[in-house]
Amino acid sequence: MSLTRPLLVLLMLLMMLPAASEEQAWQIEKEQDGIRISSRAVDGWTIREIRGEARYTGRLSSLVAAINDPAASPELNEFVVESIVQNRERDTRYQLYTLTKMPWPLADRDVLMQREIAQDPTTLAVIVTDTAVTGGVPEKKDLVRITRSRQQWTLTPAADGSVAIELRMLTDPNGPIPASLLNKLSISTPFKTLVKLKELGQNPRYALAQLPFVKGPAASR
Repeated sequence: MSLTRPLLVLLMLLMMLPAASEEQAWQIEKEQDGIRISSRAVDGWTIREIRGEARYTGRLSSLVAAINDPAASPELNEFVVESIVQNRERDTRYQLYTLTKMPWPLADRDVLMQREIAQDPTTLAVIVTDTAVTGGVPEKKDLVRITRSRQQWTLTPAADGSVAIELRMLTDPNGPIPASLLNKLSISTPFKTLVKLKELGQNPRYALAQLPFVKGPAASR
């Protein structure tokens, strides 16, 4: 019996280690104007995963409407030229073809993403997930096709009318990228994206948007 309690304590500590190590894996890269950009290494990837966090005071549906509008993609990402909806199955599931203009001498990129939009019935958090897929759009000889990419927005409304924004990005550019540009892509670009999203949420195009698949508190709906 004397060994039972210590063993139980040790077992509980071991069970807690994975969660603790995951939190420690994130490294803060930039923190400014209420926006935090962090990164961490991911097994099987040479590119680090990026996490951007911010808080927005306003309606949840305004942010979702901006993210869900392909026409806003060039505003949300400085390297995007255009995004075109492909193979729409429903409002919350479709594919998005995106053309990206890269600085010289890098080749421009394109990617076909499968988009899924879901809302947690308990927290009312809206999760927008984009995952790179192959096929569907023929590859072009003058463009490098990105085939490994995942981006996820998590927008969680709070009772005070604010919305917690989290953006996670993990993309293999499918080719060498200079360190200076990689830093811009992984830190400066998501920072600008979060700044712009908060601006678009207040834009008349999206400020009063009503989406049938988004429910939330009256202050953020």
